[in-house]
Amino acid sequence: MAEPADKNIRVLLLCCDGLFQRDLARALHERYHLTGIVKLVDPAVRGSLMQRFRRYLNPIRAIRHVLARAHQRGAHRAAFPLLAELFYRDGESPAYPTGVPVLEVANINDAAAVDFVREHSPDIVCVNGTNLLRKPMLDLAAGIPHGIINLHTGLSPYTRGGNCNLYALRDGHPEWVGVTVHYIDPGIDSGELIRTAQVPMHADDLFDHIDVRTFRLGNDLLVDSVAEVVGGRAMRIRQWEPGKLYLKRTGYVYEPWHWYQVNRMLRGGLVRRYLAHRAEADAAVRLVGGGP
Repeated sequence: MAEPADKNIRVLLLCCDGLFQRDLARALHERYHLTGIVKLVDPAVRGSLMQRFRRYLNPIRAIRHVLARAHQRGAHRAAFPLLAELFYRDGESPAYPTGVPVLEVANINDAAAVDFVREHSPDIVCVNGTNLLRKPMLDLAAGIPHGIINLHTGLSPYTRGGNCNLYALRDGHPEWVGVTVHYIDPGIDSGELIRTAQVPMHADDLFDHIDVRTFRLGNDLLVDSVAEVVGGRAMRIRQWEPGKLYLKRTGYVYEPWHWYQVNRMLRGGLVRRYLAHRAEADAAVRLVGGGP
């Protein structure tokens, strides 16, 4: 059953530009008063063109990249029916809502983005898919009545950083595949927890299916959390362990080959084995606030 709309709640969204984020904007607009969107587009690519080219001078790495990209295209096609079922309406992909002011920036911490947030006076700010918030954007939280909350597509505190669900599976931990809604702090996905949930997985899933369900669950959780936070009903749980940090400095540099590796592991029965012994694996996982 759909929750009732509350157009008195003023929400502003900071996000990257993707299908899942367009769905999130649409959902926030339908349920609340979406006052504006700061959209991260064409972010600066780290490293020179030559540095990026050198990554593929190694013939083995170059071959892996080509094979992985070809595999990804097929895997994306296999997951498209699920994507269409969970995100499309009347055969149409999600679109940003009309009539909502949008600011496009290359860095979410740009002065223009900070000014945009101030000017639109939100009650709460939602974040998904941006670079790390830093001063002075981070300082705005103190003046926003209900603060800044983030959708992290990983299960905090167990996994933090980038591509968390992919690397949780690659490390052999299906029980860590999940989503988190948390308050923003200066750290990386380390703020106080509002809600966490594990992503439903099926024995025959590819990672592409899991990724689609991740964002469906995460978007729903974030939208529901807005009402809980504004209504004073939200949990605010300090993270109880540092967990695993998936970043370049900890040895995790994403490349399409990792996606290919995980899909091979899934076809080899990784999730099937987890589901057969789920109670035992999940006994070590603590969730906050429940699912949608």
